[in-house]
Amino acid sequence: MKNDIAVFLDLDNLVIGAKQANLPFDINFILEKVRNSTNNGRIVMRKSYGDWRQNQKLLEQLTIAGFTTQSTVRINNFSKNLADMQIVVDTMDTLIDGHQYNTYVLITGDRDFTPLVQSLRKRGKHVIGVGVKHTASRSFVSLCDEYIFYEELIPAPALTEDGLRHLLQRALSNLLVDGVTRIRASVLKEQMGILSRDAFDQSQQGNGSFRKFLEKYPDLIQLDRDGTTIYVSYRSKEEDKSETPLHAKYRSGLKRQRFRVVPANIRLVVLKDMIRALSEHPDMYWRQLIDMLSADYNKHEKNISKNMINDMLLIARQAQVISTLKGKSLATAPVQLQLEGANMFQESVVRCDAAYLREILELGEPFDIEEVALALYDSPKYVPYLKMVMSKWMDN
Repeated sequence: MKNDIAVFLDLDNLVIGAKQANLPFDINFILEKVRNSTNNGRIVMRKSYGDWRQNQKLLEQLTIAGFTTQSTVRINNFSKNLADMQIVVDTMDTLIDGHQYNTYVLITGDRDFTPLVQSLRKRGKHVIGVGVKHTASRSFVSLCDEYIFYEELIPAPALTEDGLRHLLQRALSNLLVDGVTRIRASVLKEQMGILSRDAFDQSQQGNGSFRKFLEKYPDLIQLDRDGTTIYVSYRSKEEDKSETPLHAKYRSGLKRQRFRVVPANIRLVVLKDMIRALSEHPDMYWRQLIDMLSADYNKHEKNISKNMINDMLLIARQAQVISTLKGKSLATAPVQLQLEGANMFQESVVRCDAAYLREILELGEPFDIEEVALALYDSPKYVPYLKMVMSKWMDN
């Protein structure tokens, strides 16, 4: 029996999610996995929905892959996305158009598609979901017959010597926080594997053991043995006054100034939702805004705490994305949006990064733009972007 497949791609959900996770987007990875999962089923319908206008290369890639792309934009703040509604309508239309599709592939992680999955499965259809881990709703994932995480499809790049050092620094900065001064080597190794999407393997570096790999970085770390357990810590201050990586110092300094760095993917989500909320509900109180966003994140099973939201409001105020009127306390102070126009979100991101940069320059630490990129985005890939911010926005 032939297995005909219909593919529906939610561009806003997957492409933006991949970008937030610093993942390259390639639709061919997904199509190949779908064919393998369906025993070389025939992909008959390929449709994508969303705003591709900012990325002409994406449109070219999808066209070459055989997708029909429908450009859509949001109707209004906090409304259902027009792309979501069109996907539902077009999917249901396939049930009555005379062509029998056995498998439906929904490339999204949005829980709003849960009723659609239920409807398809009631009609005996096999449903495959595809999405990025940090944006995929757990309830939506569990409802699909099969769910594919996009991260697991991307071939891990080979690590250079510089890449290994940055990977070690990232893992240490993630683990040695909140008073933790040392960590088991086995935990560090596991973290490096997670951050590199399993690309890290010390045996490929010709070291023979993880301990020997770590011994290559005496300027950065020191090793201590307790029985049979090896512990890793930053090099002690007595040996080297600069044992802590600059990006970790930047983060600590920003935290002391009440501008704690929230993970980049969460920063983007909160900024976008903050702008929508204030556009829809002007003059909300600070605490009202936090509670409103937190309730929405809990509803959609997003792991974003009230503290993270509060941290983002503080940097947004510093960046003049928002302002607060006088109140008895910050919690009761009315919040007003200071931006306007079609590109408020993009401008808010740049303004906040410029504010972070200004605060880093005031810390009194040596300035290194690559370390700034690690502090703000966990990746040196953002160096050109941050240089642009410094040249064009630092005086704004």
